[in-house]
Amino acid sequence: MRKLLIVMCCLISALAFAPSVSALAGNMGPMAKLCTFCHQAKKGVMRGFLENIALESSTIQMDFMSHKDIVKFKKDTKLKHVRDVEDIANYRNKGFRISYIEKDGDKIATEISRFDILRVLKESEKLDRDKFKELRNDPNVKVFDVRPPMKYKMGHIPGADLLPAPAFKKFVNKLPKDKSTPIVFYGVGGCLSPDASIKTKALGYKDVRIYTGGFPDWSKNEYGLVAPDWLKMAITKDMPHVLIDLRTASVIKKGHIKGAVGIEYNKLDSQRSQFPDKKNAPIIFYGDHSKKAAAKAVKWGYRAVRILPMDFQKWQKAGNPVRKGEAKTVIAYVQKTPEGAISGEEFEKIAARTPENMLLVDVRNPDEFRSQTIQGAINIPLGRLAQRLGDLDKSKELIFYCNTGIRAEMSRNIASKMGIKNRYLNSSLIVKHGNVMVE
Repeated sequence: MRKLLIVMCCLISALAFAPSVSALAGNMGPMAKLCTFCHQAKKGVMRGFLENIALESSTIQMDFMSHKDIVKFKKDTKLKHVRDVEDIANYRNKGFRISYIEKDGDKIATEISRFDILRVLKESEKLDRDKFKELRNDPNVKVFDVRPPMKYKMGHIPGADLLPAPAFKKFVNKLPKDKSTPIVFYGVGGCLSPDASIKTKALGYKDVRIYTGGFPDWSKNEYGLVAPDWLKMAITKDMPHVLIDLRTASVIKKGHIKGAVGIEYNKLDSQRSQFPDKKNAPIIFYGDHSKKAAAKAVKWGYRAVRILPMDFQKWQKAGNPVRKGEAKTVIAYVQKTPEGAISGEEFEKIAARTPENMLLVDVRNPDEFRSQTIQGAINIPLGRLAQRLGDLDKSKELIFYCNTGIRAEMSRNIASKMGIKNRYLNSSLIVKHGNVMVE
């Protein structure tokens, strides 16, 4: 049985870019690409990754890598490997198997089960953050990041090498020749690390463990490293990030990385207020005391703090973007609006005076709609949206909203699949006495 499991898991990455089962199996339940070799498609069973859950409307949005779909749950829906429905929200982007029935055009879950590959590993093979930090201090231990290369370049644990699980065979030569060498894998806390661990043990390696929390857990408490070529790409493509040059103003004036903001380390505390409100904003430090600065930003609550492992001279010598003269002293971080989303500022204008070619659609439950109603908006709860969209005026652009953005995004996916023009508010919303405020 264990040999069969190893063989099956070793084939997961080979199907990383295969078409989804839903596209091939007719009436069979949808299945994500990575699930296709370990599992057979079945009618009334879906396998994919949890995108979102809206408790207020008892709705789950699943991502199948080729498309997204909605399934509803009820009080009598059975749960496995989660404490309760509230606990499901703690496993976004993790694998789930959902058995369902179809009724009146809706998919209704009869059982929701979180896929937990960690169950095939011994407890001694799993590391929490404290145990991982202790182990990685040993110079003999090899740490590998099993995420895709671009994710690794955006940020990784200091000292970790890249060995992406979906391309294990291509990178397998990175494993140490001595099979007694201690090895630790980490990813995003999902199935990639266990998958890499199983394959590595099958090759005869004796001491293989995984950091179960992965890079998301690390980033909540520690800083990471950013690859120079990712930073170069972020600069040239104007990708949102904050780059801080910690050197003195006189040194910066002779040359600095394009787009950097000059803030000396001893002035960071006084400039804290101008750092972004968004705690997931990429904050990158280089120059004097970069480790101390990064640790400080982590304590401030930022979850994407990085250090550039290269000084300015090496950056310049490599032909990367630089500037001479004084650097900026004010941080201007603008997070790009996701595809299909509407900015809070535009939404507030539309709510105040809705154009003739638009229709505001509140996808919350009726009681929520009644307590916070925007003039001119109609109420179609998310669970009934698919059935009622056909009755709306096709010439109008639908603007979906709720109180958090979760149900609004789900609504966008339903409407887009039906070819209906729409956008959604991807922010928290407060309505008081008819006044709209987007946070």
